[in-house]
Amino acid sequence: MTDVATDRTLPLASSPPLARRTVLVRGMGVVLVAAALFGMMAVLVGVACRALPATQVAFVRFAGSLLVLLAVTRGRGLRPTPGKVFHILLRGLLGAGSIVLYYHAIRAAGAGFATLLFSVYPVWVALFAATLGGERLDARLVVSLALGVAGVGVVLGPGVELGGATLSGGLAAVAAAVFAGGAVTSARQLRLTETSVLVTTHFMAVGAVVTAPAVLRGLPPISPALLLVLAGVVLTSLGGQLLLHEGLGFVPATEGSLAAATSVAVATGLQAVWLGERIGRASFLGAGFLFAAVAVAAGRGTP
Repeated sequence: MTDVATDRTLPLASSPPLARRTVLVRGMGVVLVAAALFGMMAVLVGVACRALPATQVAFVRFAGSLLVLLAVTRGRGLRPTPGKVFHILLRGLLGAGSIVLYYHAIRAAGAGFATLLFSVYPVWVALFAATLGGERLDARLVVSLALGVAGVGVVLGPGVELGGATLSGGLAAVAAAVFAGGAVTSARQLRLTETSVLVTTHFMAVGAVVTAPAVLRGLPPISPALLLVLAGVVLTSLGGQLLLHEGLGFVPATEGSLAAATSVAVATGLQAVWLGERIGRASFLGAGFLFAAVAVAAGRGTP
């Protein structure tokens, strides 16, 4: 694990340009691994939500991840830079809202469909990063965003049947994407001065506080199988979040979010293998568009 006392990324304005290999490997490469973990998490959340409300699953994710982080770090290296407390709270609130909405979407509409709609969040990241984060929005990035949106559109297609629950889940996924856009942008800004472990720990802490009231309604009996699934949710989400925050220290928010959006391919594939759902040709074509979007974004000049 990255040393929390020394892994502090300097602001871009005072740092020399990062080597292209560093951007691709420690930025895009690390986020792609995070995307694979997030795809696994989406399927596990879908299974867990069959027995628990989405908000309770979110609480388990936040609280479990927080306990693991505190055990590993022993509480060291978790004091934010002066003046960053508000930004940490904002990142936590945006992220928690996004996760709760996303989990509700998975419960109502299924992991594959919900993840597809959620995967348009790089568009919101680009909007927030360009207007609030000072990142440049050039023609190449616009093309990559268009490819990402096209990928989602191809998979959805005109033949998708939207029942009541699917429509509710779809709307929740879209709202989650907006929140995620703000969360990723704020996380990128925090990574200019804070470590990935610090950002992740405080994010999990805020999320645990926000979702804690959900457990006051009581928990149903937890079977060994459900406990195993919940453990998988915690570990995959924690690993994915740490790697996402780590990658955002080396790549701008929009490019990082495009790489993270490829989790839809993993979620769709695993849902077919584990849950027996059929993968159509449109899903493969849409996934191809998403990976093409990442390739185009990765070809931009070094930040």
